[in-house]
Amino acid sequence: MPFLGRLSGADLQSLTFPRRELPKKLLAIGIALLLPERRSEVLVAPTEVQPKFKIGDLVAEDWLNEDDKVDTEFGQILGMTYFKEARRGFEANTWIYYVNWTHSTSDVDFAYPTYDQEPTRECDLRLVKQLGGHK
Repeated sequence: MPFLGRLSGADLQSLTFPRRELPKKLLAIGIALLLPERRSEVLVAPTEVQPKFKIGDLVAEDWLNEDDKVDTEFGQILGMTYFKEARRGFEANTWIYYVNWTHSTSDVDFAYPTYDQEPTRECDLRLVKQLGGHK
């Protein structure tokens, strides 16, 4: 016996949706078609100074250790902020970056990766093609 033959008249009516639900469903479909499609990219508002780095870029920061030798921290840009006015010790019209540090060339025993929540100035960072110097 076919499937529809086993259903009663009440069951057949429940297979269709009531007419008052039709406008709601059509409206929902119409709104979905009119909404802009979602994008996974980050939009950067136009500023006087364009950022040197973008989210996801691999960067390095060089610093002098206690022996006055240069060590390098490697990481990836997690976020950035533009300061139109000077604040928090940063100059006006400058970008600062938040970096997830992954490793260092120093011998300091430190747990990586780490996000220290400290902003880093653009002039202290340089772009790298890969996170080199990994031990």
